[in-house]
Amino acid sequence: MRKPMTYLVSVLITLLMIFCLCGLTGAALVRGKALRTETFRQTVRSQDIPARVHTHLAAFFAEQENTTGIPASVYERAITEERLNTVILETVTQASDYLDGRAGTVSAAVQMPELEEDLRAFFASYAAENGYAQDSTYDELLTNAILSAKNNIRSSCDVFRFSMLADAGLMKKAQRAVPYTKYLMIGCGAGIAVLLMILLMLHRKDKPLVLYWLGSAVLVGSLLLLIPAAWLQLSHWFDRFAVKSDHVFAAVTGYLYTLTGTAITAGAAGIVLALCLFLFCGMTRRTAD
Repeated sequence: MRKPMTYLVSVLITLLMIFCLCGLTGAALVRGKALRTETFRQTVRSQDIPARVHTHLAAFFAEQENTTGIPASVYERAITEERLNTVILETVTQASDYLDGRAGTVSAAVQMPELEEDLRAFFASYAAENGYAQDSTYDELLTNAILSAKNNIRSSCDVFRFSMLADAGLMKKAQRAVPYTKYLMIGCGAGIAVLLMILLMLHRKDKPLVLYWLGSAVLVGSLLLLIPAAWLQLSHWFDRFAVKSDHVFAAVTGYLYTLTGTAITAGAAGIVLALCLFLFCGMTRRTAD
C-alpha cells in the first residue's frame, strides 16, 4: 500500500472483483432460489394459496349459477383445498421443469375426474327430470360445460400466471436464458480466482493484504445486494402491485418477498464474512510484525 501504483492496481482489481461477486451471487440466487420448484411450493404453503383459490372459485361458480343454471354445489368435490393444492403444485412443477429444460410445455396436463363425473351426473339428472333428449346438442352443452369449468379451475390454480407469461413469449426467453446463468457462475468464479492470484503476486511480500482487498470486495458486493433488497422488503414495495385477484396477488408478492429475504440473508452473511477477513488480515499482519 506504500506504492501509489500498487494501491491503484489493487483498487482496480477490487472493483473488478466486486462485479464478479455480484454476477456470481446473482446467478446463484437465480439458479439456487428463484427457479427452484421448492421456492414456489414454499410460497404456496406460506401464503395459504389453496384456501385463497378455493374462496375465489366458490364465489365465481356461485356467481355463474344464474347464467349457466349449474348449481355451485356441483363443483364442490373438484375445488376442495386438497384437490386445488394438487393442481397448483402440478402447475408449478411443470412450469419449473419447463424453465429448466426438462419439459416441452408450460401447461400441465391436469386430470379432473371428479369434475367430469359430477357434471355428467348433473346433466343426466337435469335432462331426465325435464324430458330433454341426450342428443348431439346435449353432448355439446355437456362438453362445453366441462371444458369451461376445467379452464377456469386451471386458470385460477395458475397463481404465478405462467400461462400468461408463456403467451407473451417471456417463458421461452427465460428458458433460453437459464443455461447462461451457469456459465455466468463459472466465468465469475474463474474471474475471482484469477484476480486473487494477481493480488497474491502484487502483494507477495505482504500476502495478508490480499485478505483486506478480498474483504473489501465482499463487503461492497454484499452491501449492493443487501441495501436494495432490505429497502424492498421493509417498504413493502411489492404491495403496490395492482392485482385484483387476491390469490394471484398473494402468490406473486409472497414469491418476490421470499427472494428479497434470501438476498438479505446472503448480503448479511457476506458482511459477516468480510468482517472476518478484515479481522484475520489484521491478526495475521500483527503476528508477522
